[in-house]
Amino acid sequence: MISMIRGALCATLLCPALAAADARLNQGPKPEAVGESVMVSTQLPIVSETAVEVLRNGGNAVDAMITATFLQHVVDYHQVYHFGTMSGIYYEAETGEYHVISGVATRPKASRCGEGDPSRVAIGGVVRAMAELADRWGTLDWADYLQPAIEAAEAGVQVSSFMYGVNYHSMQTGQPESLVRNAEARDFYMPDGFLVPAGERWKMPALAEHLRRLAEHGADYMYTGEWAERFIEAARERGHCVAPEDLAEYQVEWQEPVRFRYGEHALVGSAPPDTGGAFVGLSMNMLQHFDLASRPHYSESAETLEIMARVFGRATDETRLAINDPLAFEVPVDLWTSAGYGESAAEFVRRTMRRPGVSVAAPERDDADAPEDAMGSNHNVIVDADGNWFSVLHTGHGGAPGVFVDGVTAVGSGARAFTEGPGRRLVLPITAIMIERDGTPWLAMGSPGMPPQPVTQVLTNILDWGMSPVEAAAAPRFWSWRDNEARIDIESRISDEVRKGIREAGLDLIDLGPYFWSTGSMQIVWRDPETGRLHGATDPRRLGWAEGY
Repeated sequence: MISMIRGALCATLLCPALAAADARLNQGPKPEAVGESVMVSTQLPIVSETAVEVLRNGGNAVDAMITATFLQHVVDYHQVYHFGTMSGIYYEAETGEYHVISGVATRPKASRCGEGDPSRVAIGGVVRAMAELADRWGTLDWADYLQPAIEAAEAGVQVSSFMYGVNYHSMQTGQPESLVRNAEARDFYMPDGFLVPAGERWKMPALAEHLRRLAEHGADYMYTGEWAERFIEAARERGHCVAPEDLAEYQVEWQEPVRFRYGEHALVGSAPPDTGGAFVGLSMNMLQHFDLASRPHYSESAETLEIMARVFGRATDETRLAINDPLAFEVPVDLWTSAGYGESAAEFVRRTMRRPGVSVAAPERDDADAPEDAMGSNHNVIVDADGNWFSVLHTGHGGAPGVFVDGVTAVGSGARAFTEGPGRRLVLPITAIMIERDGTPWLAMGSPGMPPQPVTQVLTNILDWGMSPVEAAAAPRFWSWRDNEARIDIESRISDEVRKGIREAGLDLIDLGPYFWSTGSMQIVWRDPETGRLHGATDPRRLGWAEGY
């Protein structure tokens, strides 16, 4: 298997002569993939192709997902952290059960380290989660999962224009402590005094060595081993609170998914402290009372767009502080997804709309008001030949500010979380979603970035307006109620009539340009109910790729 993966690495990412002509390394439309038995949709061609090779060689969806995740820690280094967070939904075909695995980072216990500051420290769970998945369902040796990542770090990753742009932005504004002030990080990112330019290979020897040690010693290397010791020392030197017990006691949580209905459709979503499942469930519980299918699309109708924006505003306001780690707090998901609550909340939205014929035209905002880019992450969807489905997001949110150890970015997180009690997981907008038909998954999807609103929009595009998943992912997307303002940030592929109607409704409107990468990058897999074939799609806004056989 490894030799075949090595060939795939060269063919798609690590050999400049070939990769330079590879349009798959650019943003833009991507083809729909079709397969008879397996399908993979991830953030990069090399990752999808490597996952497919794992499946071809007898691995299952869990094997492919673990391998893909570790490889992404190298080839998508600008988007994800090796000491970060993950959460996802696994459908186990043999039992017909859905499992939510939460490898979400936790805050240290503040009472353990005196005057140290725990407020931005996060104990990353992604490696521990990969190990637990391998123990429960994996069929490969632990070292096999890491070998493609090691080879990629050693050979060097060809820097795309997208990767360079994100790295440059991070160096200037996003992570100055890790990229500029930390000497080890500076040498890693800028080995010759500059960021590795687009088209060149970015070799990562320190990360390759770290991955070899992880392959040899297992996940404990990062929680009780040498790397853990070095992380604690580096964090404490910078005044952060973290104790050996915080890493040693970290555990993955297994949960039941969020379940809700949208008309005739049964949906399954990731569970709190992820906000996505609850947000999508509440939003769609309201939206089903507006009969969107009978209305023009939100990109063609100011009224439809206003309805959806106000629904998202209501859902944002309700869930913002009410979703916490359920190990410590009650979270009213069953209330938000109940039929009566959806009807009542939808009526509330109706009664907040402007009166017919009234214009309260809001002023046009200039480019200076455009939002900052959302943080990167990776979402993967994998379906294997046995009918197991896996939808996973992994991201940053691990470490402590200013910390970079052995090629591993570990700069912490400002996400909301408590620092005492049993429920100290970060509250993050992770949004893994599956749609059921006849008791088994029909479609699975997710997106990096800030996905709850974009995922809801893509779902309505498919379920209400009858778009194919490819069309649904490419359609204009928007955010509403940004920064506690009654405003809509939307991609510019809308008419002047829609713009005028939104401003007459008293809502600010901010133009994001034709395609704004921070509105997400959908990874979607679905099964054609007539042919039984699997299909895969990815978003034009980033560098994703779908592949199957």
